[in-house]
Amino acid sequence: MIKKILTAILIPLALVSLLSAQETAKSGAKLFIDETSFDFGYIYAGSVVSHSYVFHSRGTDSLKILNVKPGCGCTKAPLKKEVVAVGDSTEVELVFTSNKGAKGNVGKSATVSCNDSDRGTFQLKFTGKNFTDPDSLTPLTLSEGELVLNSQSSAKEAKLVVKNVSANSVRIHLVSQPAGFLQVEIPDAEIKPGKEKEIAVKVNSSVTDEQFKKSFTFVVNDQAGTRYTIPVTYSKLAEVSVIQPASSKSTTTGK
Repeated sequence: MIKKILTAILIPLALVSLLSAQETAKSGAKLFIDETSFDFGYIYAGSVVSHSYVFHSRGTDSLKILNVKPGCGCTKAPLKKEVVAVGDSTEVELVFTSNKGAKGNVGKSATVSCNDSDRGTFQLKFTGKNFTDPDSLTPLTLSEGELVLNSQSSAKEAKLVVKNVSANSVRIHLVSQPAGFLQVEIPDAEIKPGKEKEIAVKVNSSVTDEQFKKSFTFVVNDQAGTRYTIPVTYSKLAEVSVIQPASSKSTTTGK
């Protein structure tokens, strides 16, 4: 009897699995990705950094992103849309919150499932290196580990000063920035040993978000290809000063 019951349960499940596999096999969805791994380089400990991976739908059927599952609680993966029409694209953003005071290398991932039969399930990965002291890095030191902007900031702009503490002249190049949120102006001149340059960061005038946390990444043309990722926090909400009520003193009458 038990054997018959188990058979009655397992056969339908097997059929559902088979039909699902056949449906995936029939799918003409094709996923093309610009990259599946990203190196943040130096990450200021305790900050939030992010990078978007672009998914392109280039098959004959719409691409369906079935699931995006981060490997740990410190990583989030917001998805803009689950169904991507042929010829269109979407982004999967991995948002990583580093531990305050953490030092050393870090590596995280998220598992993605889609209806592209050639890919099925795959991983998006990123690496980085936590630091706590912006002025102790090489080959460049930073004036700040992260940038904070608000509606009171001049022209919604902030500047990061980088200083070359190496023995050679270097140049820096922008690797990644959040599209639609920030304008990052990297100096195109070389930075000589002991000299400084400024990186200007502006919030796009079209941004309607009340607040956001994003980041941008730049690379140095030294032998190691050293990277730096700078977190940027923005809020246009008015700051409210909380006034604590004065403590009342009780009067005790002695006998």
